[in-house]
Amino acid sequence: MFKLALLFFMLFAGETWSAGEKECGSLEYCDEYKSNVHDLYSLQRGLGLYKNYCSSCHTLKYLRWNRLQRDLDIPESILTEDLIGSPEVKTSDFITFGLPEISAIGAPDLTLRTRVRGEEWIYTYLRTFYDDIDQPTGANNLVYPGTAMLNVLSGLQGRQELTPDGRLLKSSDGTMTKEEFDLAIGDLVTFLAYASEPARITRERNGIFVILFFIVFTAVMWLLNREYTKDIK
Repeated sequence: MFKLALLFFMLFAGETWSAGEKECGSLEYCDEYKSNVHDLYSLQRGLGLYKNYCSSCHTLKYLRWNRLQRDLDIPESILTEDLIGSPEVKTSDFITFGLPEISAIGAPDLTLRTRVRGEEWIYTYLRTFYDDIDQPTGANNLVYPGTAMLNVLSGLQGRQELTPDGRLLKSSDGTMTKEEFDLAIGDLVTFLAYASEPARITRERNGIFVILFFIVFTAVMWLLNREYTKDIK
């Protein structure tokens, strides 16, 4: 009885802690988003966004270059020349772009950030920056008020301002439309979801075959049981 109660407590507590991590700041709910880590082109586009806009500050220190190359089908020349760009870095090394977290302006590693916060939290966070002259960076965020992160994607999205009733109003255009920007952020979140669990691609693919195996196995066992027990009645 004690073990059963402990199990229910751990399950309930796990749900509570997860919900606490995924709260959306001043927003009632995060925007819905579900990544598809089997979309190779989305992963590659997300990698490009990470490299161009995130890698100056954020590392992926639990993901290796050669794993990234294999999973995203990246040619060797592009990996070494365009992505790594340093002869001192081996393809078996971890992805250590960015600033160390222990530095004065260090940024968090992004490898597990999507697992901690959730895909919908990251997706909403990256789309809800707005100008705020009271912030040292000149920008604030609805999901994470007081964030120290620069609005590095403003060139793509354009600038937004916060209205007195708490809504975001676009004040200048970026290089992308709203629809294009939302798709781009989806690609970035998909890549970060992959980076947080590279085995997810194989796990989900193999899971389908495992389920099919159990369905076939159950059918065979049912037929076998019926054959063995037909003379017992």
